[in-house]
Amino acid sequence: MLHEPLSPAFGALLEGIPLAGLDAAGFRQLYALWQRQHLLVLRGHGLDRPGFEAFAARFGQVDPLPDLGAAESSWGVELAWAERPAFACLLHACKAPESGGATWFACLPAALRLIAPDLVARLRWLAIQHGPHAHPMVIMQPETGEHSLFLGTRRDARIMEVPQAESERLLNIAWSYGTADAVSLCHRWQPGDIVLWNNLTVMHRHDAVPAGSVRKLQRARIQGRYTLAAPIETEAA
Repeated sequence: MLHEPLSPAFGALLEGIPLAGLDAAGFRQLYALWQRQHLLVLRGHGLDRPGFEAFAARFGQVDPLPDLGAAESSWGVELAWAERPAFACLLHACKAPESGGATWFACLPAALRLIAPDLVARLRWLAIQHGPHAHPMVIMQPETGEHSLFLGTRRDARIMEVPQAESERLLNIAWSYGTADAVSLCHRWQPGDIVLWNNLTVMHRHDAVPAGSVRKLQRARIQGRYTLAAPIETEAA
């Protein structure tokens, strides 16, 4: 499937793919590319709002969500606190801002590859508490087997079974890699754009929209289907 890389680390742009008429073989190709690239920008696809909802449903059970407006948000993944965090997320630009209002993405498998092996060896044994559930800091992407950081959200996160000061130190280090320029990309919206990303391997955040500009993004979130596991659990099995 023809595509244009969005960054050296991850992401691909596809233009003019008629998503409404995409057959099963075409969807398998799209899905495989998405799994390799972690994020796809789909432009010139020809979908209206109901068509977007139908396309999202091909990835799994969709949570109904209100449109996203002008507000700013911090780095994170959707439903990090859940036993099974959301599997995938999609945004559809119903109205794109004339200026500002970009959305940022960061690739966590690429971030893990930047970290020194001795630190990775330690992180592989640690878990982060997010609300009622904890998840490994290093996970194995369930469908591809790729290893990835999983940071969730920074606020109120704590690494289990280490002193508070050490938890903060390690989280600060991990987040510095997870949001580094080398593993991040900025998406500036064009009308009609659809962005699809793997919520288990990609974090995101939104810039605020300046006064006088409008951003209206239709949202779709695919319900979680996997309990996250660390690579060490597979190796020990």
